[in-house]
Amino acid sequence: MQLYNDNLKDFVDSLEEEWKAQVPELPTKPISVVARLVRMSYYVERKVGENLSKYGLTRGEFEVLAVLTRNPFTNITPKILQTKILITSGGLSNRIRKLEEKGLLERIPDRGDRRGVILKITDKGRDLTLQAVNSHVEVERQLSACLDAEEQEQIAHLLKKMIMSQQQELNQNSLR
Repeated sequence: MQLYNDNLKDFVDSLEEEWKAQVPELPTKPISVVARLVRMSYYVERKVGENLSKYGLTRGEFEVLAVLTRNPFTNITPKILQTKILITSGGLSNRIRKLEEKGLLERIPDRGDRRGVILKITDKGRDLTLQAVNSHVEVERQLSACLDAEEQEQIAHLLKKMIMSQQQELNQNSLR
């Protein structure tokens, strides 16, 4: 079974054709890039969400636990955690509360900041994260299996380039 053929059209090809028919001078290459990223993001989110639900976790909860699992000897505060995952402080507070209620992490008073807390993963949280991460990586492998190793490196490089440009723009705008 052949998964991909250059002659097959996808939704984005149709989207570009429809726009070209209505606005012939419209530059559609950016549409083809961003629309495919958005569409692929949907597929990734769906598969990752289905997989993590087997462990009673959302993607966001897994992200929090993964940071804590990867950094067992670092004092992770909510502020540090926020820099490692894309989330607002309000959304992060909800995740922390839910994970604490599930017994997967705990808040410890920060001796260096009386109002602050250090987040620590519990043994139960670490065990669950280590179970989920293997399955999670397998889902990622399946999602990228249609690409050979060189293509995976290329797309990773190009996406990194796009992400870095957005981070740089975001940082410049926050200085204004």
